[in-house]
Amino acid sequence: MKQLDIFGITDVGCVRSGNEDCFLIQPLSGSRNELNQTTAVDQLPDKGLFAAVSDGMGGAAAGEVASSMTLVKTMDFLYEKLLQEEEHKPDDVVSKIESGIQYANQQVANTAMNNYKQRGMGATLTAMMMLGDVAYFFQVGDSRAFVFRDGAFCPVTRDQSFVGQLLEMGTITPQQAARHPQRNVILQALGTQDVLKVDISFLPLCKGDRIILCSDGLHSELDEALLYETIQKGVQNMDSIEQIVQSLLTEAKKSGGQDNITIIGLHLKDGYPPRQPGEDPALLPYPFLEMDNPMSKVFKI
Repeated sequence: MKQLDIFGITDVGCVRSGNEDCFLIQPLSGSRNELNQTTAVDQLPDKGLFAAVSDGMGGAAAGEVASSMTLVKTMDFLYEKLLQEEEHKPDDVVSKIESGIQYANQQVANTAMNNYKQRGMGATLTAMMMLGDVAYFFQVGDSRAFVFRDGAFCPVTRDQSFVGQLLEMGTITPQQAARHPQRNVILQALGTQDVLKVDISFLPLCKGDRIILCSDGLHSELDEALLYETIQKGVQNMDSIEQIVQSLLTEAKKSGGQDNITIIGLHLKDGYPPRQPGEDPALLPYPFLEMDNPMSKVFKI
């Protein structure tokens, strides 16, 4: 069996009066979990594990609605379309999760259209589906996912933002991006477009990996160097993933806590393949067509 620890937390921060973030940790077996609930998961379920963070926009009357709808409606779709069948290739799972995100997008948009107090609301989404030895990532907006592996720290999502686009083009440096006046302008959000461009990537997993999903309330306060330093210190101290997540939250609030802060942390333990010498974590675009493509495997769903 694949052993893991997982912990999630959401915090209003030091400035905002309300929390428009939310998270979901959902083993794809058994009953549905509540939002913002850390479930005691110590083994990867045969049917997989879904985890996601969402950052709502639109003010107190709308942002919380948008983020919670994003996660609930995506999971509604998955439970109806995915879990009724006995077997799926990962390709099928990825396709259905993307369809679930598009479904949630329409539900958020329809709710905004029919309620003037919620006009213009939207939400980011960074989601991860773990199946076997592979994690698939789904990205809309500027929440993020990172992996820490044997001292290497790597982002496994890319911001769908104006500044992220400039960075990718090489127009600005990471230091300039951190101070850019339009750093909060995102290019994609659920509820704001008829059809979303969901960026999908995957990561072969290794024993010892620490994976972090977070809203921009974390990564806007802590640059990658400080994120790395905080996680590395926790690993050296043999801290649990809960302790590492709590340390990240503490550091973000000490740095100002200007926004809501949401973090999910996972630590992969026994049952995962060991890291190969010289192998650093790498963001791989989906689909990744190789003879040993992990998406050719069949998982029981």
